[in-house]
Amino acid sequence: MAPHPLLHTSVSGFRLTEFVGAGGMGEVFRAQHPVNGTAAVKVLYRPEFVARFRNEAYVQASISHPNIAALYEYALAGDRPALVMEWVDGQQLDDLIRRKERLGNNDARQILSQIAGAVAFLHRSGIVHRDLKPSNIRVRPNGQVKLLDFGIARSQYSPRLTQVGHVVGTSEYMAPEQFRNQGGLPSDVWSMGVLLYEMTTGHLPFDAAHPAALRRSIERGQFTNPRLLNPALSPQLAALMVDCLQNNPARRPTAEAIVERLSGGDAGGTTPHRESGIVLRARRLLDQVPVRLSYLPAGAGLVLAVLFLIGWGKKPDGTNTTETGPATRYEQIEVEVVNADFDLQMILPDGSVQTREPFIVRRIPGRAVPITIRHRGAEQQFVIDPEVRQLYKCFFDR
Repeated sequence: MAPHPLLHTSVSGFRLTEFVGAGGMGEVFRAQHPVNGTAAVKVLYRPEFVARFRNEAYVQASISHPNIAALYEYALAGDRPALVMEWVDGQQLDDLIRRKERLGNNDARQILSQIAGAVAFLHRSGIVHRDLKPSNIRVRPNGQVKLLDFGIARSQYSPRLTQVGHVVGTSEYMAPEQFRNQGGLPSDVWSMGVLLYEMTTGHLPFDAAHPAALRRSIERGQFTNPRLLNPALSPQLAALMVDCLQNNPARRPTAEAIVERLSGGDAGGTTPHRESGIVLRARRLLDQVPVRLSYLPAGAGLVLAVLFLIGWGKKPDGTNTTETGPATRYEQIEVEVVNADFDLQMILPDGSVQTREPFIVRRIPGRAVPITIRHRGAEQQFVIDPEVRQLYKCFFDR
């Protein structure tokens, strides 16, 4: 395939080094500046949308928020309009959901809280985003969320750009009133409800192969109880998404109210007080009975959920013992960090590193095994003790 003709050209001193992808109106490139570093450059490739492209530049240039990608400049790439914007590293939210299948309560709460904070800021500024969806949200390695793409956003000063009879947005995330061209601030709240549902269940609340069937499903507002798809979903988050997905826009909470609800307590349950060191609570396990053990967090803590499985006549690598040697009983312990989904590793005593959950520890019964959990560059040591305790609590110093 021939390289993109704009590659290695310059836009306001930024050299286009990598073609990232194309959206509805523009093509996005990674670009480098000798002084100002890395930026994202979005170049219009559909001239019929030049008015909408200018509106995107106006809207994004008028706002500044830590959870919204910044616009640096409206420029030209040859004779084509271009936006020079903040480069956001990390991964798109849809990629994260696909990789994890679904997010834990704490991570979903942290991500939605940042999205809601950005949306509340937009709404106070008289701006409706109108296209909140996972591909327009990027999660940085440190957990910071950035809202992207204001291509169809509308402010109180935006010109009328939508023709009568046409709707804008991504259907799966659109509120019922958006299909009637009556979208407003509550429409963004509906989209946040869809986002929360998808993050915590791995599924969309409304999905259909045919656009007309999808619209009917959204307008009816009937969806599968999310706790049937994810029994571990906290009641607080389940109640919040139900409130966001109210058919009547007036009955939905505001974005500001969502921020307050999410900051009012741990969405995943009761949060213990911060304590120093490791706090263990013993619970003996019955042979042949899988028992799920959990360590509950506060602040930047990690949660370890340990599923204890007994294996008979197995070697540590999981193979069967031979008939020539005595049978040895080994235990297999499955370790899962259930309140953090980013940048996790488990380091075993032999130095081997596991990078994908569930982590697996095999040991001779009664023998303590030290492990290290690495999370976003910080490390915390745990000991899977002979009795296998129910709670493992510890906190990273920040």
